[in-house]
Amino acid sequence: MQTVWPLEPHTAAKHSILRRYLQGYYPKMASGQNRIVFVDGFAGPGVYAGGEDGSPVIALNALIEHSYFPRMTTSEFLFLFIEENRARFEMLRRTVAGRQLHPNVKASVRRGTFAEHMGQVLDSLGEKRMAPAFVMVDPFGVKGLPLDLLRRLASFPKTELLITFIYESLSRFLGSGEMEPHLDGLFGTRGWREALSLRGSRRKEFLSDLYASQLKSIGMEYVRLFEMRDGGNRTEYFLAFATHHREGLRVMKDAMWKVDPAGGLHFSDFTVPSPEQATLFGAEPDYPQLHRLMLDHFAGRVGVPVSEINDFVLVETAFRETHGRDVLRKAQKEGSVKVEHLGGKRKKNYWGTGTRVTFPAL
Repeated sequence: MQTVWPLEPHTAAKHSILRRYLQGYYPKMASGQNRIVFVDGFAGPGVYAGGEDGSPVIALNALIEHSYFPRMTTSEFLFLFIEENRARFEMLRRTVAGRQLHPNVKASVRRGTFAEHMGQVLDSLGEKRMAPAFVMVDPFGVKGLPLDLLRRLASFPKTELLITFIYESLSRFLGSGEMEPHLDGLFGTRGWREALSLRGSRRKEFLSDLYASQLKSIGMEYVRLFEMRDGGNRTEYFLAFATHHREGLRVMKDAMWKVDPAGGLHFSDFTVPSPEQATLFGAEPDYPQLHRLMLDHFAGRVGVPVSEINDFVLVETAFRETHGRDVLRKAQKEGSVKVEHLGGKRKKNYWGTGTRVTFPAL
């Protein structure tokens, strides 16, 4: 329970994902919204032992250092940082107070729990709609993160969630009677008890799948998990991203693939010393696997619009849409699919509107 602590590689990877996502999120929201909200529900001190920036500072910098920021000044950006620990709160308050912020950027640091302050914000809204909000919830354990509160947030159509699902602590205390109420609140169901009889990867898969399905059950149409492992290659937690919008899913998947260029699914301190070095290993996506998935899903279909194929790759697989187009180009060259472009000759908008793909039968 130190006030500050060393930055671990998987935490740096999480920050890389957050930064990359926000760099796309801010200008997208500012183009059509007068007010945008960022909430860090377990904000910490804002700095690490080595002087590295914490998530509150990363969120602020992703905005005010953005090359597009001069064109975002007609929108108001509100940052709410919540921290329960007094020493961390004081350090964070001083850190934020020392920042030079533009008049359209306002930052508030509050001491207390995420459930307490977020509940107050939602209560104060009454029947009003909340402005578009990116809510980051990064607890140390499984307490203080009730699904019912996330359900209230999910009721707003422009809310997105980035949640740290602490698997290591959860699995370690799974059989503890005193933890049962907290786990019931976390999952919003007693169904997690089925994991008591499971071990190893089966338990991990069951609990992570259950949490993802519960996030969907509260109204978040798209959920994406990213696994973080420690120096012993053991699972510490999953980042769980939840959104109502496919564009949000697209941008988040892009950010995750930058950290894990081989699969977009996990980062391990054991195998990769830093997120910046992840791309140095020459890893690439498993294109044959995606090819098989596409052939199975679209088997025998004639003239499938490329937009439908993009949607399948984005929503139903771990891959990016660009990976799907790479697979189709190779399959076309090899003759395993037939590609047509309505309007005749191949145009600049290749693989765009008007492109149709015919798949072989199984």
